[in-house]
Amino acid sequence: MRTPHRATSGGRITSAGKTGRAGKALLSGVLAICLAGAMAVPTLPAEAAKPKPPVIPSKAAVERAKQAAASKASQVAAIERQLAAAGARLEQLGVQSGIADEAYNGAVYRLQQAKAEAAAAAARAAEAQKTLTAQRQQIGRFAAASYQGGGDVAKIAPLFTAEGPQQLLDSAGAVHSVSAAMQGSYLRFTATQVMTNLFKVQADQAVVKVKKAADEAAKAKKAAEDAEAAQSAAVTAIGVQRKQSIAQLATLQNISVRVAAQRQQGLEELARQRAAAIAAKKAAELKRRIAAREAAERRAEAAERAREAAEKAREEREEREQNNGKKNPPKRHKPSTPSRHNHDNGNGNHSSRKGASAAIEFAMRQLGDMYLWGATGPSRWDCSGLTQGAWEQAGVQLPHYSVAQYEQIQHIDEDELRPGDLIFWSLDPNDPGTIHHVAMYLGNGRMIHAPRTGKPVQIDSVYYWEPPDFFGRP
Repeated sequence: MRTPHRATSGGRITSAGKTGRAGKALLSGVLAICLAGAMAVPTLPAEAAKPKPPVIPSKAAVERAKQAAASKASQVAAIERQLAAAGARLEQLGVQSGIADEAYNGAVYRLQQAKAEAAAAAARAAEAQKTLTAQRQQIGRFAAASYQGGGDVAKIAPLFTAEGPQQLLDSAGAVHSVSAAMQGSYLRFTATQVMTNLFKVQADQAVVKVKKAADEAAKAKKAAEDAEAAQSAAVTAIGVQRKQSIAQLATLQNISVRVAAQRQQGLEELARQRAAAIAAKKAAELKRRIAAREAAERRAEAAERAREAAEKAREEREEREQNNGKKNPPKRHKPSTPSRHNHDNGNGNHSSRKGASAAIEFAMRQLGDMYLWGATGPSRWDCSGLTQGAWEQAGVQLPHYSVAQYEQIQHIDEDELRPGDLIFWSLDPNDPGTIHHVAMYLGNGRMIHAPRTGKPVQIDSVYYWEPPDFFGRP
């Protein structure tokens, strides 16, 4: 059977139409893939970018940078030196202020002495004048009696009487006695007159000395006031300078002011710690030397007690031998000697050590009280005022002047120090007349003192500052 042409033709037409649509779809997919690939691959520039040339400073620029760094380091070092010098300056001003304060105490002390001497000289002159007046009156009475007795005429009148010669001899003896008495009285009057004039001269000189001492005290007071004012002004000025210097350090070192201040405080604290370590080492050595001396003293005392015991045993043995066989032998009485148990290691009696405890207790109660030059309490002290007040509690009267305190107490060596003893600093370690600071020893290398203006009564190492020069025991 033949296939109709239309049908066959139509079938071919249908097949051809499907194939055309499929080809178009395939072409669209290929184009899409190509487009996606083209988007995925970066577009290459026509010419690659050239790298920037490195910055190479010139030799001159490098040299300038080095100089700038060196200059900055030099400025930093200079500012650090300024800060250190400012601290040292404050310490120096504090020392100078303390010296001026104690010099004022010395001037006042000498003024008091001059006034006491002037009063004593005036009293001696007045007493001598009183004696001179009495002797003058006595001579006057002798002269009046001689005149009333007739003088030379009275002496020859007995020649004209019956008993003339004998009476003349008797009266001559009496006249001789009166004359001798008058002569002795006149000699005493002359001597008293010389002494009276001398005492008057001394009294006048004492008045001049008082005037001079008063002038010196006024000058010393002015010097102390100036030193205190200078120290106070320096504290303020150096405080401002310190803040400015720390700010400059922060800028130069590219750090904050707070960090710069912390660094400076840390450096200063490190310096204090190093100084404290050195002081502690010296204090430990002092403690060792004191302990060694005390041990030697105890050994010497033990040897002395042993010797005394042996001597006593020998005497008792000799006494028994001498009285062997005798009934009720007479007892030999030895003079009593002070008991050694009342002494404290040979360094003063028990009462003085008890007094030292009272002095220390008083001084410790003043911890935190602020320094004030010329002050003797009750809540402000200078160095000698504190030691004076402390030992007054123990019944020991000390002057308000460190030089005079040293002059009036027992002088000891450094390794003889015991709690309560006094420690002194001077400008010249060979001249106690230059002493300007005093403290009280507490033991274990420590002391309590009123240091200087701006600081309270405090406990320090004996060697926190300069080594002390003199030592004494009230």
